[in-house]
Amino acid sequence: MKALKTLALGTFAALGLIGLVFGATTVNQTVTMQISQICLVGVSGNPAALNVTAPATAGDQPSNPSDNATYARYTSVIPSGQTRKLQVNWGGSDAAPAGCSLKLTAAPQSGKGTTAGQKTVSATAQDIVTGIGSCATGTGGTDGAQLTYVLSIDDFASLIQTASTQATITLTLTDAS
Repeated sequence: MKALKTLALGTFAALGLIGLVFGATTVNQTVTMQISQICLVGVSGNPAALNVTAPATAGDQPSNPSDNATYARYTSVIPSGQTRKLQVNWGGSDAAPAGCSLKLTAAPQSGKGTTAGQKTVSATAQDIVTGIGSCATGTGGTDGAQLTYVLSIDDFASLIQTASTQATITLTLTDAS
C-alpha cells in the first residue's frame, strides 16, 4: 500500500511539474507607430535637344520641336485633407531663343495628381500638376508624370540662328495653398 501511495504521490508530482513546464505566461508591449510627412521629387533624366530644323518644303515654316522622354517622379505623404502640387520655373537669367518660348506639359499617372495643362516656362513658378495626395509614382522607365517640352516658334521673323541656348528647369513639389 505504501508503494502505491508513493507511486500516486510521484505521479501527482510529475504531473504538477509537467503543468509548470507546459504552462503559459504572457507579457504585453506597447508599439508606437508614426507616419512622417514625405515630400520627394526627381526626374528620369534630361530631355533631348530641341532643334528647330528646316521644313521639308521651301516656303513652309519649321515645326515646333518637342521631347516627351523624361518623367517627374515623386513620393508624397501628407496630412488628411491636404494636397501638393508640382511647379516649374527657370532662373531669372534663363530664356528661350529669340522668337520662341519653351512650353511644358506634365501628364501624371492616374490617381497621382491632375495635369494643369501646357504652361510657358518662365522665372515665375507655375503649377503643372495639382491635387497630388499621398502617393509614390514608381521608378520604372515610364513611371511618373510624363514631361513634354515644346520649343514653340512664336515669331518666325524674330528667329536668329544660335549655336545653342540652355536653361535650367526647376521642378518643385510643394504643399498646395
